[in-house]
Amino acid sequence: MRALIALALVASAALPLAAHAAHHAAQAEAPKIHKVEKVADSIYCIFGQGGNIGLVVTARHAVLIDDQFERLVPGLVEAVRSVTDKPIKYLINTHAHGDHVGGNVALEKQVSAIIAHANVRKRMETEQAKLEPAKRGGLPELALGSEDPKERARLNIHLDGTEIHLLHLGPGHTDGDVIVGVPAALVMHMGDLFFLGILPYVDLEGGGGSFDGLVAQIASVASWIPDGARIIPGHGPVCGKKELLRYRDFLQAVQAHAKANPGKDAAALAASFDTAAWPEWKPRPDFVTWETLFSAALGRGPARVPRS
Repeated sequence: MRALIALALVASAALPLAAHAAHHAAQAEAPKIHKVEKVADSIYCIFGQGGNIGLVVTARHAVLIDDQFERLVPGLVEAVRSVTDKPIKYLINTHAHGDHVGGNVALEKQVSAIIAHANVRKRMETEQAKLEPAKRGGLPELALGSEDPKERARLNIHLDGTEIHLLHLGPGHTDGDVIVGVPAALVMHMGDLFFLGILPYVDLEGGGGSFDGLVAQIASVASWIPDGARIIPGHGPVCGKKELLRYRDFLQAVQAHAKANPGKDAAALAASFDTAAWPEWKPRPDFVTWETLFSAALGRGPARVPRS
């Protein structure tokens, strides 16, 4: 496992976007909100609305990690073009949430394959069954692992001399999380296994997530990640090992507090927890609060504020 040191991601697209006609009008009005940050040589993080996007540029191609929302794809493509004019070879999805896979339907014709864990495809199929046929598409063609989330899985991509690792360690944020990394560059994209700046969300009810699984995964990665690694979190700024170790300690503190007070409900746990000791993680009244975080730690829902 240590051989997997640091994984990271990427993606880039320079091809003119020939999206489905049914989606073209919505995309044309997309706001230009993307910001590109260089993480390492030929590796970038693209910030926008939703999950952070990774971009890896190889000798002849680009690899994109996640893609936010369909309406933002034109701006995303413009951001990629500001870095490279090489075509996108692969689009990798770190998990199935809409703010990470929403652009799949507009990008699927521009990539050779969409890659994700088997449970990402399964959950996307379930969600798309509720949509009109014209709005469906963008399902992963290459599925990593099995539908048993406890079964670990790994895929190595060799592209133009660049090696990219995809690693599934078990249920955490969801049951289909994949860490993507470029070992030679000591960079990895951790998807929503890693939140920095806001309280983490564990999708217990609709995504098969596990708070204890998340704690175990972060502890595992923290045990082998090298000192010089750079990390693209699912949400928050690009960071390094120091921030990951602090995140590990934070999650373990939440877990320990819940286990030490078995008679308390989520509200009581939140009220008695030393939140001031962890200023890097802030609650959001429209997303995850201290109470909903502790409901996740207890293995109960909702693990986030219900959508109105």
